[in-house]
Amino acid sequence: MLRWSWLALWLAFIVYAAWLAPGQGAGDDPLFKELITLQSKEPSLMALFSMLGLFPIAFACLLLRSDRGTLPAWPFSLAAFGLGAFALIPYYVLQGEERQSSFRKNRAPRWVQGLAGSGWFLWLLIAGTLAVIGWGLTQGSMEAYQAAFQSSQFVHVMSLDFLVLTLLSVYGIYRDDQRKPYPSGISWMGLFPIVGLLLYLWLTRHRSREAA
Repeated sequence: MLRWSWLALWLAFIVYAAWLAPGQGAGDDPLFKELITLQSKEPSLMALFSMLGLFPIAFACLLLRSDRGTLPAWPFSLAAFGLGAFALIPYYVLQGEERQSSFRKNRAPRWVQGLAGSGWFLWLLIAGTLAVIGWGLTQGSMEAYQAAFQSSQFVHVMSLDFLVLTLLSVYGIYRDDQRKPYPSGISWMGLFPIVGLLLYLWLTRHRSREAA
């Protein structure tokens, strides 16, 4: 049932982003050009843009540490670096409730599996995420962000993408946790953007070794 709810949300998100989101389109939006070229002078916008680059890394660690399903996760993980939740939701919808096969070889390269289960790498990502969040909150202007949210279609959509990715973190942790004989019920950690997902990965990093 949940997968169809995600499908409905995905379709609604596409329609909203393409036709209903307020603000100037990418071609006429100076904020779009500033963010894409990393030249924006507003910390709140740069922090949000940066976190949308960190989210796909966290999801890649989650999905690729045991990419043994019938549906390969790596194309969706790769596409997420450009499309965010637009790319990840279809993976969860198409995969359904299928469990990972212990007889199928992990598709992810060894070095990817190693990073996904590396404590130092995960803590490096956590520290980087906290630094970005702190910088955006302390140095950014809420007024500037609110104005950009209303005037820039790109900022508007990436803000919603951030929220959807946070919700998807909860679902992603839940789905991953269900693979255990005794699920721990800690999917709520996903409510803490990026950091919660990374902490979950750290707590369950032994699974990368088991999936090798």
